[in-house]
Amino acid sequence: MTTAAMDGARHPGDDEAPHRVLLDAGWSTAWRPSPAREGTTGAERVRELAAGGYAALPVPEEFGGAGASLAEVAAAQRALGTADPSAAVALNMHAFTVGLMADYWQRHRDTSWMLLEGIARTGALVASAFAEPGGSPNFMSSRSEAVPTTKGYRVTGTKYPCSLATTATLVCLTARIAGTDETILALCPRSSPGLTVEGEWPSLGMTGSDTARLVLRDVELDDRLVFHRGPADVIDDNVVSGMVWFAVLLSATYHGVLGALLDEAYRQVTGAGAYGPRTALLGRATRELLTLGGACRQLAADVTSGAIAGRAALAAAVGLRASLSDTRDRVLGAVTPVIGSRLYGRGQRAAHLLVDSLAVHHHPPSLLTCDEAVGAFCTGREISFDPAG
Repeated sequence: MTTAAMDGARHPGDDEAPHRVLLDAGWSTAWRPSPAREGTTGAERVRELAAGGYAALPVPEEFGGAGASLAEVAAAQRALGTADPSAAVALNMHAFTVGLMADYWQRHRDTSWMLLEGIARTGALVASAFAEPGGSPNFMSSRSEAVPTTKGYRVTGTKYPCSLATTATLVCLTARIAGTDETILALCPRSSPGLTVEGEWPSLGMTGSDTARLVLRDVELDDRLVFHRGPADVIDDNVVSGMVWFAVLLSATYHGVLGALLDEAYRQVTGAGAYGPRTALLGRATRELLTLGGACRQLAADVTSGAIAGRAALAAAVGLRASLSDTRDRVLGAVTPVIGSRLYGRGQRAAHLLVDSLAVHHHPPSLLTCDEAVGAFCTGREISFDPAG
């Protein structure tokens, strides 16, 4: 299904519907996605959104960006998730990565500002090349290897699944430095010799997210593109910041996707005037999303203000990520009897949204890892993302 079909599915008056008054309260409307042109592919849609200013949203204003806060970027992701789930999931990885870089600069005030300025000036999209084949619950671990050279590193490895595989200008990757217990976090031009896109992600949903396999074979990486080097598998400020940005933006994205599904359900019930027990089911689904949205915005606000930080912020972030999956299942359980066979019908937007929302369960960290991390923090133990640790 094209993203244009997804965009065209919203109806006039949706924003003023009573359930939208609840769900939209508190979310910024500073950025809204433009309608997709009919017949555009997922990659084309993503490029159009990036060119329209999305790429620079989290970049500080002094470097040519919009200077959007975590909460504001989350609101943009939510708006895009409502209109176009595939593009939202793809751009979520860009927003998370650039947001992490912006936060890194705020903490260190180093030369990473040049990378941020370059992204804003060119409208470059950044792919997040962290996931690797094998599906290890320890998302901090990297099998990719970086061999030191006179100018930087020579990187070899495989990153999969990776969204924005063909549309990204830059790839943010992790790799373990050969012969050491350290890893690097760096930007790599996607056009680098030795970096290839191989195969598509054979997913049921999110088919417009431009997700594929990235293979690096002795890719030369300039040291100036490395913005962090540190001990491998250690939870530091970068891990905390990255998990907070990722969990908040991911929750906002799927809040938008599930909100679009609720739009379908409410439109069906009010259009037919068939209420009865459906009213209670819709109320249940709405309050679930209302709670998720509040938790998402609150974590963004608390981290930004400094009300929560460090290991506590990390535990809150992974807790939000796990609760997102639980909320998705409860919302679907409530709306399934309301929407009925349209959730299974070919060409039905509700069916596409159902399948797209399933992807929420497969983002890292795994749900067991999330609960283990929260429990470890609350019992005074060290948080670990290594299931064997």
